[in-house]
Amino acid sequence: MINSQIVKTAYANIYSEPRFNSEMVTQALFFESLKVVSDQDNWLEVSQWDGYKGYVHKFYLSNNDSYGESVLNLTSQYTDLYIDKNFETSVLTVPFGATVKYYDEIENGYKINIDSKEYYIKKIVNNHDLSKRQKVLHYCRMLMGSPYLWGGKTPFGYDCSGLIQSIYKMVEINFRRDTSDQIQDSRFASISVNDAQPGDIIFFDFEGNGVDHVGIWYGDDMVVHCSGQVKVQSIHDDSSKKLLDYIIDVKSLGDFLDE
Repeated sequence: MINSQIVKTAYANIYSEPRFNSEMVTQALFFESLKVVSDQDNWLEVSQWDGYKGYVHKFYLSNNDSYGESVLNLTSQYTDLYIDKNFETSVLTVPFGATVKYYDEIENGYKINIDSKEYYIKKIVNNHDLSKRQKVLHYCRMLMGSPYLWGGKTPFGYDCSGLIQSIYKMVEINFRRDTSDQIQDSRFASISVNDAQPGDIIFFDFEGNGVDHVGIWYGDDMVVHCSGQVKVQSIHDDSSKKLLDYIIDVKSLGDFLDE
């Protein structure tokens, strides 16, 4: 049995059972390497980089391992993949949050290999002059309006914890997949909401059964979160549920964001 495979499509849905009509629990993005746990006909049980497990159909995967070593984070909302180095024919649109490995840098882009085929990505306008904290807020603004999707981790649809994991991965801060795990991250100290800084993480309990929602402190008593869609909302807004009344923890990312 092959030990790992990579996602060759824009993203791959990962399910709780080896069938399409089971619950989608999360997603794996283009070029993500998945550790194979078991093989079940047309399905593989896989484990992601964060230890999250589920089932993915073999259609979405490639066992090709002849890709490069240089790492590139795709931080645009969408990035096109081309079959020619003149960037004339796009064959795939890859969502924000994917990380690829390229083996050659050309004048205006990068050359990658997947499924034994060569593809090209245009050079990305970088934001190296921004701090990690500023990048987080930039990604929040870019993803505004993305719809809610249970298990989602792309601009085509996020859930609340998927949004957190996707954004912070792009600034080299890795979170676990579920909100219940994210709140237990011992790297970050709990602080008062009055001391929150932009980019800190806010946890909520709406149902009274423990943490069930998470967002990003945007500043000026505003939180970016995915509820219906990715949006920014005042913690004092009482048009539905007043967010301030449901905050149960605030995690300071402090020095992690000021690098």
